[in-house]
Amino acid sequence: MRLLGKIIATIFIMLLLVLTIIVALLHTRHAAPVISQLTQRLTNYQFDAEVVTYTITDPWHLTIEQPSVIDPQQQRYQAQQAQIWLAPHETLAALLGFSSSTTTSKSVADSQTQFDSPHWYFDSILISGIDIHQPALSNIRDSATAETTLITAQTPPRSSLPAIYTHRLALTHFNLTTPTFAISDGQIQLDNWQPSASFWGDFSGDFRIAAPRLDWQQQAFTNILLDGEKGKGNKAHDDWTIYGYSFEWLGASINGQASIDTQARQLILNQLTMTDFHFQSDLTIDQLTQQTNALVSDALRLDSDKPDNIALRIGRLDLIDSQIELNDLSLNQLNLSLLNWQHGRSAWQQTDSQLSLSADSVLWHETVFDSPLLDLRFTPDDILIEGLSSKVWQGYLRANGEITPTSIALNQLTLNNIKAFLPSQWRTRVTDIFAPYQDIQIDELDIGNLQLTDTTPERPFQLSGVNIDGNDLSIKQDNHYGLWQGTLVANAGFASINTIELVEPYISTHSQAGEWQLDQLTIPFKNGLLEATGHWGLAQPAQPWQFTLTTDSAPLLLLKQWFDFPLPLEGNIDSSLTLSGLAHNRASFNYSLVGSLQADFRDTRLLSTPAEFNQQLANWRQTQKTKTTTSGAHTLPQTRPTANVSPRTNGLSTAPLIAVSPLSLTSDRGRITLKPFNIENKDIQATLEGGWDLATPQKQKLRLNVAQSCHQLERIWQHNQQHVSVSPSSCEGNNI
Repeated sequence: MRLLGKIIATIFIMLLLVLTIIVALLHTRHAAPVISQLTQRLTNYQFDAEVVTYTITDPWHLTIEQPSVIDPQQQRYQAQQAQIWLAPHETLAALLGFSSSTTTSKSVADSQTQFDSPHWYFDSILISGIDIHQPALSNIRDSATAETTLITAQTPPRSSLPAIYTHRLALTHFNLTTPTFAISDGQIQLDNWQPSASFWGDFSGDFRIAAPRLDWQQQAFTNILLDGEKGKGNKAHDDWTIYGYSFEWLGASINGQASIDTQARQLILNQLTMTDFHFQSDLTIDQLTQQTNALVSDALRLDSDKPDNIALRIGRLDLIDSQIELNDLSLNQLNLSLLNWQHGRSAWQQTDSQLSLSADSVLWHETVFDSPLLDLRFTPDDILIEGLSSKVWQGYLRANGEITPTSIALNQLTLNNIKAFLPSQWRTRVTDIFAPYQDIQIDELDIGNLQLTDTTPERPFQLSGVNIDGNDLSIKQDNHYGLWQGTLVANAGFASINTIELVEPYISTHSQAGEWQLDQLTIPFKNGLLEATGHWGLAQPAQPWQFTLTTDSAPLLLLKQWFDFPLPLEGNIDSSLTLSGLAHNRASFNYSLVGSLQADFRDTRLLSTPAEFNQQLANWRQTQKTKTTTSGAHTLPQTRPTANVSPRTNGLSTAPLIAVSPLSLTSDRGRITLKPFNIENKDIQATLEGGWDLATPQKQKLRLNVAQSCHQLERIWQHNQQHVSVSPSSCEGNNI
């Protein structure tokens, strides 16, 4: 025992002597060579420095000027200054194989599992003014993969890494350049750090990153600050908590909080706030969404085929006083709040998300919405409209309800004082918007003082002072439009449909369980009236229907303007129409149509010349698919069509009177018969007669005879063929 004590005492004295010599040398100009020799003896690294400063009053602190390190791969790292604070207790305990009570035992244990050689422990390491450059690999195309492979390839193997550990590593005024991003004049602090095969090494505890500028994906981010903590659990399942981050991008101030759940492979943006965000692009909203998803996926290195994907969930996103201008959407002074949104999922796949939006104005597809407010809640296959309101088209819009991928169910829809000029393709646009939805319901519909104008030349109309009240409406069911349920009452102060003026039209209709009833349709003209009632059994398999219409002094121009009949006639018409049948499909309609039309014409005048009228009758029902056979030496004159208004003097028509016989049409189970219908005056006589079978088009046969003072025309329509005969002229010197 006495001998063992002497040996230990001798070893201790020798260690003290070595330390004394080293400390003494650190006070001389030989400090740098001493440290260089120690580094080469204890590690595979080469070290050099201009000056090493040491003082006995601060025994565990070294200051090294212009340090330079060359790793085993002969890559050189140089800094302006390095300061080292030693941790002697931890270093001595590691050398002797013990764990000091003052040491963070878990960190020491983790370190000992990393290296077989003795460890050097430091309290702090501060390096200032270091440049790190990572050149791109030319044989790797994907940027994210390139960076990962590059860092792994240029990191020394674990056996050659220096066996050091520090409670805190700090880099100041460092520049970092990689194939995908660059940091200028940055600062970083990492707690409990030690080198490893990963680019940033292994660390746990608090971390802090700051930089005046970072360039990534051709975008500049400035005034960057990141403060957080990395958990100390299993290295494969370390959790990250970002207490705060902030930076500026595109003139916007961005800040928030985040966390990373490595076990769930999920990045959670607990809070993301963007203020004064201004973004302008020629992209559409769909194109921008696709590019944003691709950008986020690249940033997170998402790949559905790899098990280590990182998913993104937004706890809360706030846009404040922002402006976004896209090709098909503009939002001014936007304030938006998005809660609990999962990136990579559609709106129908969100679990419990919320969206709140307000703005000074929104421009969407050439429509301006002023002061819009929108509150939405997203659950699987369901979007709840908790509130929607906006000023639009000089009026006001309000709605709330629910939307699924196949249905729209609105609790309320209110439109007041809307004045709109409809765009040219509005019918197609409306059809496309509602095409995906098989069912559309509105519990309460309130439309007041609506004014719509359509300037389409083929079918222009204007509606003014429209009021519509509806309750418990089901207007589309199983992908079929119709009034399946509810009551609807509508009226207008004035209407003009294809130049025909209406005075205070009115409609009242209701439906119960698919039995649609047209209670009253009243269309007053200037000196006439149209009334109609009807019924449609939408819910019945055969869908029986019935329709009754009467007119009293209705304008005769209706036939030309609304139904494209080639009758340029002015006058009044008294008529009675009764029809019924089945509407399950086209075949059932053709086989079941029953009814009659009786019409009497009064004060009838011809609005075109006889030759023009003759030409219009001749061209009626002419299509590209018909086959035409012409006999005779002469053809009808090609005349310019006249306007739809008659010549008048002092408000009285000056067009010549023409006699029109009563029109009589009957249908018996789809077989329609037209009694001879005559139009004549002193210059022209025309007769149309015949019949057709809707179920058997081959039985169709119509005959038109037109006689003028100088020639006669006969046109026969039979099935899909036409036969035209024109007699020679009987007037000398007349080439007609």
